[in-house]
Amino acid sequence: MLVLASFARPVLAAAPDCGTAAAVTLLPVSTDVWRVPAARGESDATNGGQVVQFVVVRDGARVWIVGSGPTPAAGFALGCAVRHQLGRPVTDVINTRAAPELSMGNSAFVAARQWALPDVIAAMRTRCPACLDRLKARIGPHGDSLRLDGIRVPSHPIGRPGATHSRLGPFDWRAFARAPHERTLVLRLRRERIVIAQGLVWAGDLPNLRDTRSATLLASLRALQRFAHGTRVLGEQGDIAGPAAIARHIDYVERLRRAALPHLIRGDVDGAAGVGVELPAFGALPGYAAGHPLNVQRVWRELEPELFR
Repeated sequence: MLVLASFARPVLAAAPDCGTAAAVTLLPVSTDVWRVPAARGESDATNGGQVVQFVVVRDGARVWIVGSGPTPAAGFALGCAVRHQLGRPVTDVINTRAAPELSMGNSAFVAARQWALPDVIAAMRTRCPACLDRLKARIGPHGDSLRLDGIRVPSHPIGRPGATHSRLGPFDWRAFARAPHERTLVLRLRRERIVIAQGLVWAGDLPNLRDTRSATLLASLRALQRFAHGTRVLGEQGDIAGPAAIARHIDYVERLRRAALPHLIRGDVDGAAGVGVELPAFGALPGYAAGHPLNVQRVWRELEPELFR
């Protein structure tokens, strides 16, 4: 497998000026915080991979962005929007986890410091080439700016290896696991009482269990409840949320695990295909029809070896 330690050149070194960049809207959250809403669901050729909500934070002379975009072109457009609205460039980029939708735009910010947990940096060095190929296949022409020599892995580690909490700039941070050995960074703005929880919260919708272990995710959601107490939450997708969104996710995952187990014990085959394990209490959520069957399959695959070992 190819391991990236350095990069030949940034893709956007000769990028056009901001007048030709795609429009990006920064929605105000507070005086010094903005968000860029994401499309719901998974990456595809319609949404161009813009399925992670990004957050912009102004802190004195520094401008932080949490997530850089799914492609260099998307990152360039985000940088243009920041310069237009704030009158200054991005100085710091945070990749909260090893996911291409929130990190393939890193090469648009060649002058910025780029930050991630040490284990996320290691995972990105190993996985980014394959992730790039998969993302490009999913988003079609939107991925034209994705190139192997444009991958940029953060060079500034957040904390020591294995550390679970500390401070970074204006943030208090915690590292929560989504699966064993797969962590995501959660950031709390000290003066704003805002928590950024990419990979853990999908406000107004189902949680997406892709690349998670449900038991691990449950433990992290409970810890997130404590960390986010009394704050507003900006998740992976959806509007600004509160503690009820986290509690709703916990309820869903707990019910899903309980509902899937009897089907598995009886030897039903429908659960393995993602059908037959319904949770009507969540049926009105926008992602239920497409997302719930996939979540059923994921939990089914987890519980099956536990039951029969």
